[in-house]
Amino acid sequence: MERLQQVAIKKSSNPVRRSQFEITMDILSAIKAGVNKPTQIMYKANISWAILQTHLKFLVEKGFISEIECGSRSRYELTQKGFNILRAYHNILEQMSENRFSL
Repeated sequence: MERLQQVAIKKSSNPVRRSQFEITMDILSAIKAGVNKPTQIMYKANISWAILQTHLKFLVEKGFISEIECGSRSRYELTQKGFNILRAYHNILEQMSENRFSL
């Protein structure tokens, strides 16, 4: 979890680039929206195939998504743990945007 916290805190110095954590949240958001095939997830999250494979492996290992074998193909579903972290992420974003100008 410490690694995930470091990734979450570290923002990219380039405002156009997303952090690894933001990419992970984009993947979870895509899956939550019903995009469950790897190629579709890749396009929805706007990432390369190699980056997608790394993130999918991490997310399955950590229990945020589950992999479902459909013949020779895989599909992915959000687990309750994945749903919870995605909801927490969106709550934080919402609270940060509400308090943005009161700093």
